[in-house]
Amino acid sequence: MLFPLIDELATTDIVSVLPRVAVRHALQKMSQYKVRNVVVEEASGGYGLLTASDVVRLRFSQLGLDAAISDVGYHALPYIAKGSNLLDVIELFDDAHGYAAVIDESNTLFGIVSNTDILASLDPQTMLQRQQLRDLLRRHEVKKMPYDTLIGDVLACLVDQDDAVVVTKQGVGVGIVTTRDAIRLLHDEVALTDPVHVHMSVPLRTVTCDLTVGEAVAAMRDLNFKRLVVEDPQNRELIGIITQRDLIGVAYSRWAELMHHHALELREIIHVLENKTARLEKIAATDPLTGMANRARFEELLLTEQERHCRLPAVPFSVLIVDIDRFKQINDTWGHNQGDIVLRGVAQHIQGQLRHIDTLARWGGEEFAVLLPQTDFEAARLVAGRICRSLAQNVFERVGCVTASFGVAMYQTGESASALLGRADDALYRAKRNGRNRVE
Repeated sequence: MLFPLIDELATTDIVSVLPRVAVRHALQKMSQYKVRNVVVEEASGGYGLLTASDVVRLRFSQLGLDAAISDVGYHALPYIAKGSNLLDVIELFDDAHGYAAVIDESNTLFGIVSNTDILASLDPQTMLQRQQLRDLLRRHEVKKMPYDTLIGDVLACLVDQDDAVVVTKQGVGVGIVTTRDAIRLLHDEVALTDPVHVHMSVPLRTVTCDLTVGEAVAAMRDLNFKRLVVEDPQNRELIGIITQRDLIGVAYSRWAELMHHHALELREIIHVLENKTARLEKIAATDPLTGMANRARFEELLLTEQERHCRLPAVPFSVLIVDIDRFKQINDTWGHNQGDIVLRGVAQHIQGQLRHIDTLARWGGEEFAVLLPQTDFEAARLVAGRICRSLAQNVFERVGCVTASFGVAMYQTGESASALLGRADDALYRAKRNGRNRVE
């Protein structure tokens, strides 16, 4: 059978805590059992997940590690009935944490399934052997920090479950710090003023971008890695990171193709597969935090707009680059959870001011990009001004008013996408220099 049952993949050796205990207690269990997450067992019978990245974030927040888990919050786990087919529930693993609880007939927790478990079930022989990792390197940039960076500064960068920081010396990767390392370091209470090279994991294991998808699936499974650091074999430059979620998405798309060869016998499964594949394609084009388009999707649409302009030079289009003002101050004052709420709120506010033909994308961090088809420079400037003014009047809970700076540029016939975006970016930084909360 191509698609296993969910309970065949489930990990039944579960590390759990109660919501009333301190985060520090959860950290001790993570360190003791060498896991990145613990299950939170609620009195109501529900289950949640406290992750390594949550613990790291709390270590650097005002709440600290002595706060109760119930007070700091955790991630609700979706439920899957024991005996379910993996194909029918694959969308539950779309979330950034990639975990689900498996419940038996008596509604008791049977086990936990993660992206790691799903990856272990994939047969590399069914993958596209000619598709290389260089074709997937569009979503995850490598976070790099110098050899002598303070370990506290490095840990503060590990905000997502898949995050890792590559440590470099004279531009060459020499080690790595992951969320698993973070649990070990926080539990051992190492001095946050130590240089990172004292505590990083070595050696740095990399793969080359000419590795096939099938080989990458096998490597990630055999090495028990949550991510692969990818380098260019020509110059040894680190060029990206591939996560388990990336490879699982490719694998299920490939399985969809295989099923088409058995259409007569497996018509019903193909219908389900096509729906799942469409969902995976949407996920690949969407920023998981804000729900807007991601950078890769924006770049695809920008290329389409350039091609349309070549055919119809009289039809203009413009772009906006938007950056939330003093966003670091929001994170430092209210914490990253509140910062995420602000990012989603700003994205929704901007989206509400746009036409259906416009595209809003999260460009990176607290920066957004807007593609405005059939819009000349003056019209784009007016759109940016309207959004800038209305956003400044919007009040966010706890944080209050949030403003943003805007850079506007209209496409000039024949210029590259990078040149267009560079002009918009230059305008954005003029807006920053000229006092923020304005359009340039």
